[in-house]
Amino acid sequence: MSNPLQGSLFGESIEINATIKTSENPGEDIPVGISDEELTQDALARPRAPKKTKIESRNSDSPHKGSSCQPQENTQTWSNHSDVSHEKLTPMLRHYVELKKENPQKILLYRLGDFYECFFEDAIKLSQLLELTLTGKEGGKSIGRVPMAGIPHHAAERYCAEIIKKGLCVAICDQLETSPSQGNLLRRGITRVLTPGTVIEEGMLQARRNNWLAAVVIEKVAESKEFKWGLACADVSTGELIAMERVGINFLHEELSKLEAAEVICKEYLDLPSSKWCPRNSHITHINKSYFNELETAIAIKEHYKIKTIDGLGIKESPMAIISIGSLILYLKNTNPATKSESININSAEFSLDIPILKHQRENLILDSHTRRNLEITSTQKDGQFHGSLLWAIDNTLTAMGGRNLRRWVEEPLIKKSKIIERQSIISELVKERELRKKIRNLLRAMGDLERLAGRASAGQAGARDLMAIAEALRRLPFIQQCIQELKSNGPSWLQYIAKENKKLESLCTKIKYYLVENPPLSLTEGGIIQDGVDNLLDGIRNQLDDQDNWLKNQENIEKENSKINNLKLQYHRTFGYFLSVSKSKANSVPEHWIRRQTL
Repeated sequence: MSNPLQGSLFGESIEINATIKTSENPGEDIPVGISDEELTQDALARPRAPKKTKIESRNSDSPHKGSSCQPQENTQTWSNHSDVSHEKLTPMLRHYVELKKENPQKILLYRLGDFYECFFEDAIKLSQLLELTLTGKEGGKSIGRVPMAGIPHHAAERYCAEIIKKGLCVAICDQLETSPSQGNLLRRGITRVLTPGTVIEEGMLQARRNNWLAAVVIEKVAESKEFKWGLACADVSTGELIAMERVGINFLHEELSKLEAAEVICKEYLDLPSSKWCPRNSHITHINKSYFNELETAIAIKEHYKIKTIDGLGIKESPMAIISIGSLILYLKNTNPATKSESININSAEFSLDIPILKHQRENLILDSHTRRNLEITSTQKDGQFHGSLLWAIDNTLTAMGGRNLRRWVEEPLIKKSKIIERQSIISELVKERELRKKIRNLLRAMGDLERLAGRASAGQAGARDLMAIAEALRRLPFIQQCIQELKSNGPSWLQYIAKENKKLESLCTKIKYYLVENPPLSLTEGGIIQDGVDNLLDGIRNQLDDQDNWLKNQENIEKENSKINNLKLQYHRTFGYFLSVSKSKANSVPEHWIRRQTL
């Protein structure tokens, strides 16, 4: 057999005396070095039809399952990265320490193979927070072992959620190449910084409430004891952006109390203590004052929205709001380092924000914290639980989008009579039209959270299943529009907007359904996401893979026949390549020309 596809299964240096039966001309069946044009022609000659993808069972995500690392008694000798000599560390740990110095207040997760690892003080903290085993890693000849703890990369979202809940921030360092370009060290870099206010991952968010990131700028009014302030709050997962500016520090405290922001960013070294303007237990992040520079913030807004002037945004007359919006955008850019370099070939976490909505003082009823607590609007007065509150009692929404919207309506009641009557009229009609209401609810029941699905898609973080969920939601829109058109009253402007036909969304739905399989796998790296029959080159490659699989199955049958071992299996290992596996009971029956590689 000359130039076989996988080479000899037994090693070229072994002289085989026995006559081995093999498949006829396997090298001719599967040519080596096929061009793209030949693959395309093969796909046209043997077209593939779309088929459903079976979802394989997932492996356990238990941290360090099967790892060779064992708990070490002396791993806490070096409890901080600053205790060791930088030059004496191994190259990998030296790089880790360099990144840690740039992010001293964050838990640094460093990608090593299938795990995210932490070292030194982060390892100790992570093992305590997540109840992980503290292991050790060799730090260098004169250093010895240093503390190490890690989590599986495919379960990182779940563990990061626990870290975020405890008010900490996470810096994620990923491998930026599959094989080292020079030397033996893979190129790595921080691709994402997770903070309580910037997460977009589904597992880290509460479905029925917004995850607000707030930016605050405060200045003292000249010749007065009052303070003027600007506030911008954004939900990065949905793209909502609201801004306001007022005078009176008490009003700022009330706004932040109502928002219950996951994270509040403000300038370092504020003259005003945070207890004066920020609710207790809020997660406050102090950032450099350059983020609040008037010129820099205006430039950041124009660059983000790709406009030449901010006049068209409707915020020109609100300078404090402009600064707060700009500082928020600058902070989001800083927490997404992957967007800074076009050379990094990874999924960058771009954020998407809607056009800012400027809130004015007289648009909604202002409820202070005492009123909200006494009325038990979103939490009970006794123990602060959602169960038993007004919102809990009336929330019968079927989607997370509806739940978040109802919460906003309850927290900010309308004060204009015309808008109140407009909302009441459409609700009363839906109450009377029982069949129409049931039809709309049935359509909404299986609809995904479009706001957050679209947010993850725009950030490059959406998986194939997220895209299929978007397509399924968009498929239901025309039916919802038909139901809305049956209503007698026009309703509010936002309802009329939903009722309008949108051909672009229909086209997007069709495109997603055409390109992706019906049940795609969870991970992009598993493959099998694109339908057969979509791309000729891809189909040609798949045809060749099928041919190779058939050749391997045929080879397995031949070896079973030659060796008389019925339970023989031809398998693949990342280190050994293709190998023949037999049970222990048949070990003495293997042919003499086989080479034993490993026993289990």
